Amino acid sequence: MMAKKTKIILILGGILGLMGYAYYTFVTPTKNLRPIYVIPSNAVFFLETEKPISTWEDIRTNTIWTHLKQHPYFSELTENANTLDTLFQDNKSLFKLLGSRSLVVSAHMYKPKDYDFLFVVDLQKISKFTQLKDYLDKVMSVNYSLSRRTYQTHEIIELLDKETKETLYITILDNLFVASYTNALTEAAIDEYAAPTIGRDENYLDIFKKVDHDDMLRLYIQQQYVKDFAMCYMDAPNASLNYMSAHLWYSGFSFDLDDELLLANGYTNFNDTHQTYIEALHKSGLGKRSIAEVAPQRTAFYLSLGFDNYERFYDNFHELKAQNAKDLGTYDATIAKTERFLNIDIKTQFIDWMDDEVAFLQLQPSNLGRKNEFAVVLKAKDGTEAKTQLDFVLKQIKKKTPVKFKQVNYRNYAINFMAMKGFFKPLLGRFFKDLEKPYFTIIDDYVIFSNHPQTLKNIINDYESQQTLAMSDTYQEFSEHFEATSNVFAYINMPLFYKNLMAMISPEAQKQLQNNKDYITCFSQIGLQLSASGTRFESTLAAVYRDPKTFENAPHSAESPNPFSTSYKKQWKTAFETPETRNSTLLKMVEEEELIKVEAITPDDLNAKVYKEYYEDGSLKLSVPLKNGMKYGVYRKYHPNGSIHIKGRYKKDKRIGTWKVYDSTGETLERKRY
Repeated sequence: MMAKKTKIILILGGILGLMGYAYYTFVTPTKNLRPIYVIPSNAVFFLETEKPISTWEDIRTNTIWTHLKQHPYFSELTENANTLDTLFQDNKSLFKLLGSRSLVVSAHMYKPKDYDFLFVVDLQKISKFTQLKDYLDKVMSVNYSLSRRTYQTHEIIELLDKETKETLYITILDNLFVASYTNALTEAAIDEYAAPTIGRDENYLDIFKKVDHDDMLRLYIQQQYVKDFAMCYMDAPNASLNYMSAHLWYSGFSFDLDDELLLANGYTNFNDTHQTYIEALHKSGLGKRSIAEVAPQRTAFYLSLGFDNYERFYDNFHELKAQNAKDLGTYDATIAKTERFLNIDIKTQFIDWMDDEVAFLQLQPSNLGRKNEFAVVLKAKDGTEAKTQLDFVLKQIKKKTPVKFKQVNYRNYAINFMAMKGFFKPLLGRFFKDLEKPYFTIIDDYVIFSNHPQTLKNIINDYESQQTLAMSDTYQEFSEHFEATSNVFAYINMPLFYKNLMAMISPEAQKQLQNNKDYITCFSQIGLQLSASGTRFESTLAAVYRDPKTFENAPHSAESPNPFSTSYKKQWKTAFETPETRNSTLLKMVEEEELIKVEAITPDDLNAKVYKEYYEDGSLKLSVPLKNGMKYGVYRKYHPNGSIHIKGRYKKDKRIGTWKVYDSTGETLERKRY
């Protein structure tokens, strides 16, 4: 879609070639309409520069662009831009004389799951030049079929590409050249000219006044349309994204381009009439970001919410809810019902020990399922006090409900199950509504919840092996681009998040994503921070470019290879496979471990007596008894034909006795004593 639109650049190049004459010919005043006054009201985002010539000169030598232009998606853009670049280079003195002129590119949803771009250029006095239309008539007729029609008293010039059969729709509104490959957008620009929307929107003007206009580029995002834009790539709505779109107005950023870093600073405003979670955060002070101390390096997405302390945020949220009697009634009734039933006090058992940060972690996908690959982390003022209060809640649950739950000790950390489905939504908000079966553990001053105990075990493993974000030089270097305290901080490790994204989008979008993998994952780290400032949020957006070739065959974490992966074992084996070492102890160990390989199992119920997995045809793949969530008894794994493949015994999650491996005919291949 992008390639066809870039022919606009060639047309603009020809128009610029006429400007020299126009500059000296016309000195009479003309209207000076800003491009924003013709941008249709449903713009998802628009990119603006007042230095299109110098901006292109910087872009053309940028490392990021050098990588992106290798992709077919950008090939025609590169070709046409290079043509325009030649024009710039040959006429530098002319363009210096002409000065700055605005260029705006905006994106719009023109039908469900599809969008297109509108290009607007401030032609200044050249717009009065009659030879401009003569140029379109004479020069463009070589490769295009040109026709004209009228819409709302304004002429639309249609350029039909004789080769591609695509039509470019152009109109000139006072001093503005407007073009799009979608007719509806050009017509919408004419409608907007008669009755501007965005240009008169006080929420846009609030951000426009605050954003720095001295940098190379400015990006404005109209948040209410982001959810619709996202549906171009997703097969189901995202509740959190919908919530943000409904309660934020505009974000505006100003930025320059660095070779391997995009760093933009600006502001975001919000709807303060809805009494929202967002407004409560804005009123609650800033919190220090420290959950990286326990967040694994395998974290694909980290959303941090910060405040002076949780009690202040809770009170502000409750106060805002009070402005809507219906919402407050439902909210208070849920809390009161839980308190009466369990004979607990929410303030004492939860609010009083919570500190200044709550976070949502989406982890590197394994085989637990989308709703289980995440954790909610609460920063506690004191981990011991948090444990005392949560132990009391567990005791009350045991008294009041028939639910039987076990405590499992894993590497000296207790994992418990809290049977309070739906409780965390009123306490922590809609961002954490998917916390359906809350297992939890405590690491230092951090209380970590997840729907799956195996997720907690993985987090404990990473913490004990010092594979956390706080121990990652890569993450720490990236986080230096942001303030240490904030209200909202969102972090994406794109190579890891890419895998999560594949599970969240439509099959058609998956194909697109696979074809463009190197051009998505090259932005290896992306971060967004919002911090209360006056009546709005001060905002920082950063993205780091990294050559995809440097993380091909990426390991399981951002820092170190996965020693348990098959590819890593093969590399290890190859390194030792010489005539002298072919029968070495190390090589035998590798071969043996490959043969008697037992995959990690992931029971989602600590009360289950047995764990089973099945092949796609429904036949049994493996079975092992469980006790308190640990493997305890005879492990059996089967070939697809139903014959036994691996057999051995577990005790407290450890292999004991003699284990045997069989081929599909029943012949013993290997045996090992543990």
